[in-house]
Amino acid sequence: MSYVPLAGYAGQVSLCQLSMAGIGAVVWGHLGAHGQLWALGAAILVSAAAGALVALPALRLSGVYLALGTAAFAVILDRWIFTIPAFHALGLRIALFDQGSVDISGPHLFGLRLDSGRELMVFAAVCLALASIGVAALRRSRFGRRLIALRDSEAAYATLGGNLLVAKVAVFALASGIAGLGGALYGMQQRTVTAGQFSLIAGLPVFLVAVVGGLGAVGNGLFAGTAYVAPTNALIAIAPGTANLVALLPGLAGVGLGHNPDGIVSRFRRQWEPLGRDRIALPALLCVLALAWALRFGDVINDWTYYGGSLLLAVALRAWADARQAAPAEAEIPVEWWGLRREWRPEDEEVLARGIAAG
Repeated sequence: MSYVPLAGYAGQVSLCQLSMAGIGAVVWGHLGAHGQLWALGAAILVSAAAGALVALPALRLSGVYLALGTAAFAVILDRWIFTIPAFHALGLRIALFDQGSVDISGPHLFGLRLDSGRELMVFAAVCLALASIGVAALRRSRFGRRLIALRDSEAAYATLGGNLLVAKVAVFALASGIAGLGGALYGMQQRTVTAGQFSLIAGLPVFLVAVVGGLGAVGNGLFAGTAYVAPTNALIAIAPGTANLVALLPGLAGVGLGHNPDGIVSRFRRQWEPLGRDRIALPALLCVLALAWALRFGDVINDWTYYGGSLLLAVALRAWADARQAAPAEAEIPVEWWGLRREWRPEDEEVLARGIAAG
């Protein structure tokens, strides 16, 4: 999700977002050891401050040079900063990975300790939904329009009075804060994290999958996480001998990017829009999904039946809604009958003028 406002809206390519996630995981691991929820805010703020620091030297960089600059910053973090031992500064003990690993626990929420895998998954899903709503609202805000103008032309943005320094620092800080939140949630689910999990090499496939999904689409956060984890784990579980082949999947997906330069998410949205607009199919789908969830919760059906049946039902209802909303094909009417057998259209005059000029 952090790539959407940074690369999708503002056009600033960064290869150190996973490093920002590592900072968020470390801050939560040390400050939220007992589940204090305020430590999650601290993880976001510290990651945002680190992102703003990255934006300062990158102010005069763009395109591939900005990507190389942020990649160098990621290498500095995972090869040097993350591996230094704990030290004291101004009376405070500063500890990162401390040349090892960091144990991370779940948060306390409304008096409950979220510690199981299912509880943390629901908590992470709520955080992703809130972040997605925030990024979608950002796109429609005045600052979001400024970011789009910055992506179109930095020179024009500055000529019209925009402050490049403020805009770049703000969007880098925002994206890094989102990445820090993701890193903290990732650490909660992993229980233990190391510096190698947030290296530049580990972040490149994530960035590639995000590009395939579409950097300008808010739904890319959900798509990239699902596409990066689900297919690989499913194939390895079914055929353990395909582990090496599965490592090539992000690269193969990138090769197919030329077919969908805007990303797969935008294509999915266009394909599923008829279902979202249908007043019969959409409520029917929601009701059946709720019933299926209740059956799964009561152990009446298993996971494969729940997910497979839900997917088949959704595809069938989408096809039905698409057929219901398809416009009837209009019979072709000769030119001489325009205005008689059908209404005269404003573009008809231009069509006739071009035909007369060609004759």
